[in-house]
Amino acid sequence: MVRKTYKPAIVDSNSRSILCATLHIWCLMAVNNSLVKYLVSAGIGSRRRSASLIMEGQVFVNGSQILNLNYAVDPRDSIKVNGLKLEKPVNEKIYILLNKPRGYLSAVNDQRGRQTILDLVPKNLRFPGLVPAGRLDLYSSGLMVLSNDGEFVNKITHPRYEVEKEYEVLLDATLSETDKKKLVKGITIESGIAKIQSIRGKSPSSPQYNLILIEGKKREIRLLMSALGRNVRRLKRIRIGNFELSELSVGSVQRISEQEVKLFKKRL
Repeated sequence: MVRKTYKPAIVDSNSRSILCATLHIWCLMAVNNSLVKYLVSAGIGSRRRSASLIMEGQVFVNGSQILNLNYAVDPRDSIKVNGLKLEKPVNEKIYILLNKPRGYLSAVNDQRGRQTILDLVPKNLRFPGLVPAGRLDLYSSGLMVLSNDGEFVNKITHPRYEVEKEYEVLLDATLSETDKKKLVKGITIESGIAKIQSIRGKSPSSPQYNLILIEGKKREIRLLMSALGRNVRRLKRIRIGNFELSELSVGSVQRISEQEVKLFKKRL
């Protein structure tokens, strides 16, 4: 009996380059198709909400409980959350401006049955994965951006991209020049040091100001003003990056054009 011998295949430089490129693309796909991102695109909620569900053991892939946020999802996988099978995410991206009224939660759902900003979005625009890019507290109003594009949402909300958010603030009393300097330099609040980029008053005798921030700490403006002994009577966001509230009426929504989205991304 003659024993067969096998020689290793010889891979030329061109084939090796193709193989390396294929492996690189596969690795990128594994990262881009992480479980937490998949849940967001499927309409489960924000990244934080999706991550919490995974860590709580509520997510199963092909019958197995998955606790790894970066688990690579295959398009053929069967995924269940709280026992319910997910529909496949849609590929079409949507970008929306919304003028939030006071009294609405900046969330996609609420276990207590309270009104959320998603109640203001027409059903034909409620694409799977639609989430708010940042928040406004219950008693604040103004501009919000919603999208099912996770990368776009992250660029609006993460401080490293330094996207400006402009607010109109009405206080119960005027601020001194010393107060304004403190706001720009930074004041310690419950979540750490917070500061504003700039402040502009309507007039020397008016307690109404325009503030620009690049961070989004919880109740940041209200806590900053409280630290200065002032109360916020009205708080409205009027701009996020190049997106402006303009003439958008309270409670209304407006789709953002592809040109505006490209302009936003180009400025980063």
